[in-house]
Amino acid sequence: MLKVTDKAAAILKAAKTAEGASPNAGIRIHQTALPDGTREKGIGVAVTIKDEPEMSDEVLEQDGLRVFLESTLIAPLDERTLDVQEAEQGVELVFR
Repeated sequence: MLKVTDKAAAILKAAKTAEGASPNAGIRIHQTALPDGTREKGIGVAVTIKDEPEMSDEVLEQDGLRVFLESTLIAPLDERTLDVQEAEQGVELVFR
């Protein structure tokens, strides 16, 4: 099962608040095309704020944060951790 660190949960909660999302809204992690437009080299992943999960999403709750995980990512992200790391523009989300 995907885990979310305290730091990642805090950043995602702050993003929800900044967007004016409802308290019950969650963070949806879903598959997307890679920047080069293909999926041949790996899996592109995007994070968005949603009021409700999609029908086939797995719903997790960690540290008071609802996470909606697209069904196609359940196996690839199993036993992974969503964390943050320092980047040139501040912090960024990473899977470990």
